[in-house]
Amino acid sequence: MPMAKDDLPAPLIDGPGIPFGLAGNWPIHLRNFVVRYLEVLFIIIVAVIVVAVFYFLPYKIAFLNLFYLPVLSAAYFLGRRKAVMSAVLCLLSGVLFAYYRPDWFSVGDTRIDALLVLGTWGGFLILASASVGALQERLAHGFEQTRQLYEELKRTQGAEEMKEKVEKTLYASMDPVVAKLVTEGKLRFEKREISIMFAELTNFTGFSDANRPEVVLEELNRFLGYLEPISDLFRGHIDKYMGDGVMVEFGAPVDYDQHALLAVLAGLRMQERLKKFDMPWGLRVGIATGSAIVGMLGVRRQAYSALGDRVNIAKRLEEICEAEKIYIDEPTFKAVEPFVTATKVRNLAFGRESDQKSLEQLTALEEKLRLEGENAQLLFELGQICFRIHDATAAIGYFGRALALDPNSTEIKLAYADANIKRDDFEKIQLKGKLQKIEVYEVIGIKDRWMDPRVIPPALAAKYRSVESLIEVPEDPVLAVEALDGSVGHSRVVALLSYAMADRLGLNDGMKKAILCAGYLQNIGKEAVPHRILNSVSSLTDQESDYLEKYVPASVAACRRMGFVDSHVLEIVLHQHEMWNGKGYPGQLRGEAIPLGARITAVADSYSALTSWRPYREEWDSRVALNEIRKGGEKGRFDPKVVEVLDEVLRSGN
Repeated sequence: MPMAKDDLPAPLIDGPGIPFGLAGNWPIHLRNFVVRYLEVLFIIIVAVIVVAVFYFLPYKIAFLNLFYLPVLSAAYFLGRRKAVMSAVLCLLSGVLFAYYRPDWFSVGDTRIDALLVLGTWGGFLILASASVGALQERLAHGFEQTRQLYEELKRTQGAEEMKEKVEKTLYASMDPVVAKLVTEGKLRFEKREISIMFAELTNFTGFSDANRPEVVLEELNRFLGYLEPISDLFRGHIDKYMGDGVMVEFGAPVDYDQHALLAVLAGLRMQERLKKFDMPWGLRVGIATGSAIVGMLGVRRQAYSALGDRVNIAKRLEEICEAEKIYIDEPTFKAVEPFVTATKVRNLAFGRESDQKSLEQLTALEEKLRLEGENAQLLFELGQICFRIHDATAAIGYFGRALALDPNSTEIKLAYADANIKRDDFEKIQLKGKLQKIEVYEVIGIKDRWMDPRVIPPALAAKYRSVESLIEVPEDPVLAVEALDGSVGHSRVVALLSYAMADRLGLNDGMKKAILCAGYLQNIGKEAVPHRILNSVSSLTDQESDYLEKYVPASVAACRRMGFVDSHVLEIVLHQHEMWNGKGYPGQLRGEAIPLGARITAVADSYSALTSWRPYREEWDSRVALNEIRKGGEKGRFDPKVVEVLDEVLRSGN
């Protein structure tokens, strides 16, 4: 129970008037007293020393210099204000003694002489104390700022270390882009047009059953090690690993317009990579394009994923796909048709002997048609064979041509109608879990624009096709950039056409090779331009045009990173958009001041761009494109001589 105040014992006394327990701690109390009243004690001590010096010691002037020591000490420990006060106190004391006892100062016989000496001495004393005090305060302030910065740095380093650990953990468990968006709070659930890819190895289950776990995991990680860089290069987001398979989204979380093209190109590169490294399994790839819901799924453990019917279709396409092939749905095919070749997958697998005979007959009749020309009966027979192997579209084409030659044939009319009725049945695939059949296409490869006779004359294409081997640049980085705005194959056409024009001008081999490489690399900096601007279907604003122009120095920087330090290559890439009349960029060079290589690649670039598909227009006919370039030469955009060389190369075909 607590005691009342009156019940407390009186303090015990130890010694005369000192409470018991305090006498033994007197050094501590003395130290605390000195610290508390240090300033007062210092002033008192200085005053006593001043009085003692002036009263007891002879040669007062000589001893005045001793006062610099305590005053400067005060300036260092107590600051400028207190040091100046101490100096003033010393000066007043000296003046007081000099006024009343001038004979104590051996500087003359009058008070004025003594006061003059003391005034001079006192002025230096005050000045010295103020200077040292100010310096001390600045040092103290700087020290305090340094201490605060150090503390802040420690806190910041702690926070940065924690952030770095969190980011490393996130990056190890999810896509770096997703991790960045998650930390910035920019991810949300939304419905978006995307492309989904499923890729899975064939016959891997038997391998995993027959081998030790560490062997299985090593081989599986080797396979994933091939796929992951390709997915990253083509802007894919790896959603999840599913044993020996993987799910990848294109167009999410970053909304790329050409997501279907990016997905198909990634699939082609994955198939090529596995064939190159001779892995013992095949790869099945299924790709579907359409609307899906994307966002972070889960409560405690979250992952960025996609939901929807197109996800299921992509998975079903992968399941029915044959090894080393890529199956895509119709929306994906329509999106990539300008860039890749693909064939429709039919329900018939050509496994029976009769099917193989039908294919042989079809080949023989097609050759006969080529030699003999259009014939209604021959076209009808071709249509019948195509119908027999369930290629209804080809059958309709042959029956239609036959009907045009023999419009009164009832047999052809009936066959034509029957093919149209059975078209969906024959050419659409029934997927598991889907009520309606869908059209499925097998991707064969990327279209070669250099070998397209609508763009490049066949003789010219054949003559310079082998020159591509001189381009010492990996194709994939350029292809990934071209996919952003649907300009696949553009760089190759620019490079080879520029080389052909340089050859026509009689340039030396070194210059021709520099022009070849520059033409291939000059658009690689488009990666730095927002893809919305690259795919814009409307006219660009001034601000968007400024953004677009930034890709030129970005291309130069990319060339340097890739090891191209040849001044001719970098000069051509930098000045590719200069105009003959001086209105180009970045240097507004005019006429012959523009490097010849840049004048050549500018014309080749314009021709290739006009004759290729773009998100905002269809491709132009080569003759119309050439006329447009001629107009550009007349208006001062291009070098007229280079335009003339392009005309000669395209017209002569060599």
